[in-house]
Amino acid sequence: MTKNIAVKTDNNMTVKIKTLFGKMAGLGNNFSLSIALIILCVIWAIASPYFFTLQNVMNVLMFASILAIRASGLTIAMIMGGLDISQNAVGAVSALLCAMASLAGAPWWLVILLMLGLSLLMGVVNATLISGFKIPAIITTLGTMQIFRGVAWLIQDSTVMVKDPVLLKLGRGRLFGVVPYIALIAIAILAITFYILQYTSFGRKVYMVGGNEKASYLSGINSNKVKSLAFVFSALTGGIAGFLLACQVGAALPQSGAGTEMISISAVILGGVSLAGGKGKISGTILGVLILQVINNGLTLLSVNAYYQMVISGSVLILAVMIDIIRSGALKK
Repeated sequence: MTKNIAVKTDNNMTVKIKTLFGKMAGLGNNFSLSIALIILCVIWAIASPYFFTLQNVMNVLMFASILAIRASGLTIAMIMGGLDISQNAVGAVSALLCAMASLAGAPWWLVILLMLGLSLLMGVVNATLISGFKIPAIITTLGTMQIFRGVAWLIQDSTVMVKDPVLLKLGRGRLFGVVPYIALIAIAILAITFYILQYTSFGRKVYMVGGNEKASYLSGINSNKVKSLAFVFSALTGGIAGFLLACQVGAALPQSGAGTEMISISAVILGGVSLAGGKGKISGTILGVLILQVINNGLTLLSVNAYYQMVISGSVLILAVMIDIIRSGALKK
């Protein structure tokens, strides 16, 4: 009798612990992320007197903007149930060709149109392979990442300088000498993404296909079209981010963004987008981006070795996936 009571007590305790973690994971994801961001800022402010200087805050905003642009497109792709690993390679190809066109004398507005066109074209390649040939998204984009990266090296195996003053101002300039133009572009793209997900029929279909593709198909939704548009948009944001990064540093490189693909994915998962699809908000992605950038900035201010930063970034990704698993389990119950 005593043994049965003990077993029952242990089981109840296990259920309570799981319930507690489930509530923590499901309780206002954005609220939890906001608290985490505030705590991080307080820690770094105590550790470094430079953290809250205007210069540093604007630097955080500038570098977070590139990540936020990539993450905005990735958010739609992941809510839809896919994963795009080719974004950075798309950005490298677009930036290289645009930098070369600019050096050849193309006006800045034509260079921007070229960048948009190239990004859309590579997005169509991904969409065709995924929707037309039914190749899993992760396999497709892993393959096209290698293809696009190889194309970038074939186009130019060295640095191509960006010299157009308008493009340089776009990447380095600041409104009233304070707010980076890149940040304003990122805010605009994030706002567009928010509008798409919340107020358009396409956005609703993204959630439905991600939640249950078979059920969405039976309800009359063209899931192939939804997938195609999601991956085209993801490639577009990858191209824009890569192009702006080149304008920021004043050069386009074939290896630009190589090895950092998982950072965008980490930000999106950390922001609450489920790996299983069907759940997530762009507001969470924004907080995920800020948390990762604040962590990176704080470690840089403290002169922490770059290899330790890689270890921490990987740990954050694993933690984000664990939270997603706990959250998903709590929602199922």
